[in-house]
Amino acid sequence: MKYSIFNNEIVKSNEIVLSETNRGFLYGDGFFESIKFFDSCLFNFKNHFERIIFSSSLLFLEFDLSILALENLILKIINLNKINNGTVKVIVYRDSSGKYLPNINKSSFHIITYNDSNTLFTLNNEPLKIDLYKDNFKAATSLSNIKSLNSLLYILASIYAKNNNFDDVLIINSNNKIIESTNSNLFLFLDDVIYTSPLSDGCVDGTMRRLILDILEKKYKVSIKSISESQVLDSSEIFLTNSISGVRWVGSYRNYNKNNRSVSSYLIDSLNALI
Repeated sequence: MKYSIFNNEIVKSNEIVLSETNRGFLYGDGFFESIKFFDSCLFNFKNHFERIIFSSSLLFLEFDLSILALENLILKIINLNKINNGTVKVIVYRDSSGKYLPNINKSSFHIITYNDSNTLFTLNNEPLKIDLYKDNFKAATSLSNIKSLNSLLYILASIYAKNNNFDDVLIINSNNKIIESTNSNLFLFLDDVIYTSPLSDGCVDGTMRRLILDILEKKYKVSIKSISESQVLDSSEIFLTNSISGVRWVGSYRNYNKNNRSVSSYLIDSLNALI
């Protein structure tokens, strides 16, 4: 039997009932957070909690748990489900009646666990083959920085990638700047400088992005600035980062080969040293 947590209460996962007034389901009115854990210890949890607080504030949601209270709830359900390594997803949505205009800003949350066998972050053996998604654009606003329950752009881009035999695709914003992939932040190594998009361009404020920037700045020159396609094409190394995979290196972009993965390897070693 698998369990999850709904508003501080332990519930059987197969007995969860979706209310017909659930605003997360009806309107995408909320956000989620995916957190990696190793040996029942949450990885990079401080950055995750800070983003939860930021997301709640941005959406005018009342989220009252402290960092310690949330951590204890997560660890409780991890232990109850007897999982050592895996991922936990925290889903927060506005718990209110009303249509587009809610009557109150109270939040509800749901904590779900997923098991896997990974005891460390590992760099992908097979290089990623990626391309550019042009059918839809992402707005360069603060709403784009959170992990919203409305993920249609990423869904459509992922379908495009699969249908065209790519491992992933890059997303562009309304100003025609490349900002991220369907599930990761984007980094480039070009002329001895590492580049990544600023949050003002509309990329997700990735928790792994924050940690990676801290690690990179100790060894490399880092520039947070808008990224053009010419920079992607000219870069010697491309890598993608997210909280679950850590770092993945890209072997080709639009059929231009990228064989370097030295920075990616350094980052994987650095992340594993923190576990």
